[in-house]
Amino acid sequence: MSPIDSLVAAVLKSNGDGLVMHVGERPYVLSPTGTANLSERPLTVEAMKGVLSDLLSADDQHTLAEVGAVEREIIPEEAPGDRFLLVAARGGDDIWIELRRQRGVVAVPEAPAVQPLPVPPPALPPSLAPAPPPAQPPPQPALQEPSPRPRMAPTHPPSPPPAAPHEARPGTPVAGAPGTPAGVRWTALPRETPPGVVLPLARSQIRTDAPRASGTPTPRYLGIGRLLRTAAARGASSMYLMANARPSIRIDDEIMPLETEPPLGKAEVEALILELAPGASREAFAGGTSAEWVYELPEVGRVRCVSFRDQRGPGAVFRLIPTRLISADQLGLSRDIQALCGEREGLILVAGPRLSGKSTLISAFVDLINRTRSDYVISLETEIKFVHENRRALVSQREVRGEPDIMLGGARAALRENPDVLVVDDLRTAEIVAVVLDAAESGHLVIGSVTAHTTSAAIGRLIETAPYDRQTQVALSLSEALRGAVAQVLLRKSGGGRVAAREILFNMPSVAALVAEGKIGQLPLAIDSGRKHGMVPMNDVLLAFVQSGAVEAREAYRKAYDRVAFLELMRREGIDTSFVERLA
Repeated sequence: MSPIDSLVAAVLKSNGDGLVMHVGERPYVLSPTGTANLSERPLTVEAMKGVLSDLLSADDQHTLAEVGAVEREIIPEEAPGDRFLLVAARGGDDIWIELRRQRGVVAVPEAPAVQPLPVPPPALPPSLAPAPPPAQPPPQPALQEPSPRPRMAPTHPPSPPPAAPHEARPGTPVAGAPGTPAGVRWTALPRETPPGVVLPLARSQIRTDAPRASGTPTPRYLGIGRLLRTAAARGASSMYLMANARPSIRIDDEIMPLETEPPLGKAEVEALILELAPGASREAFAGGTSAEWVYELPEVGRVRCVSFRDQRGPGAVFRLIPTRLISADQLGLSRDIQALCGEREGLILVAGPRLSGKSTLISAFVDLINRTRSDYVISLETEIKFVHENRRALVSQREVRGEPDIMLGGARAALRENPDVLVVDDLRTAEIVAVVLDAAESGHLVIGSVTAHTTSAAIGRLIETAPYDRQTQVALSLSEALRGAVAQVLLRKSGGGRVAAREILFNMPSVAALVAEGKIGQLPLAIDSGRKHGMVPMNDVLLAFVQSGAVEAREAYRKAYDRVAFLELMRREGIDTSFVERLA
């Protein structure tokens, strides 16, 4: 018996609807009466690797290694009329295998129509009554074809079966189709149907689009955990659930559907969201309002969940927060950038547009300080992504969400604890900028984040947050407190993945003079002339990526802030820029 035949036999023996195998857990079968364990010992990584090699062909194993998931349909001889779907997902040593059953329903031939009983004539006197007719056998009731398997058990009492057999669904193979055994009708298992629910045929049919009861758990092998593990295995940063659509994931700043998953109905999306929602968020979601919470999922890490309702129905966005820190060396930070973390006081700015990796860069700074300095670090974050364990330093991370006043209050409270390093990842109001500059001038090292495309734009934005009559004072304070600034953008690599381009500015005397005088527009010229001091213009980095073939010219042009200057730079270096004319 082959390995797949033995798995099918285990499902059939328990009259089950599926079999689940997962690293670190015991294999089990989902049956109408619950779950049945197939072994008392959890599956090891090596055992699961062996199962994959036995079940999957070489092509399937290659697909699994490339995309992280694969599925294959199986039609066993042991169960005529049934089909099985083998699904495997893998992310590193996290391996998940499922065998899902789709039951076939044997078609029963329709019985002849029931003849109505004759209506007795009016009673006559005995002398006129005719002889009684010969006895007739009682009519037999028509056989009823089994109805499609309903989604959940109804709560009302049994009702008589309908008078006419159900029609086959459009597109569903019926008896007589090629490859279908005689007398068999395929009935696709509705996605809203929880496996293990079997109803008597006498019950009336239940609508398949009826909403799932909020307390009804989703079967594990159809649950949100498997979807999130699949997304994590493919390197996704977010997963999106919307009614009447396939689950989608974001990889390298691009959204793509999970082709191995079918579209989800409203009831399915709601059930998947309720799997993770805690009490308060569950009530808010049930009431039709948006909810937000954080969930810790084994083998995946922390997941930030945001639920919503739109014109389609319920939906949610799941942001996968990586748990593994990325060091400064792994990010490829130059020695000049890493040297900024050795400053004892002053202000370090991290700039970049949305989704440019600013949080990852700041986390690398904190990790470098944590490993090289014996300091007290307080980090105020709108969303804690990377968790820092204490090494040489003491690191206190505090999530500060909501109105800007909350961040301002958190910064003032943190300074009363006299930290050596203060991290503030949202410098967007005049009040918080003033507090940060005071802290930097009074002997603290402050690392702050600004949403801006370049270092000069970040400095200009800090000055512009202040009222007009105070901008000169802010510029003077900034010229004295600033130690350096790093602006980062992420670009798609030609061979897949992303690469970071970073502009570097140091507060040299020429830079400080321009900042103090408010001549922010001349800072790019100061960066150009400061190459010998380690400063790097953004256009130089973009050009180097194009020349090396790591990034296409179109992608670099799209990410360039000063596109006119970058276009002239590419033409001067002999790079084909005809794509710009096509874009125009």
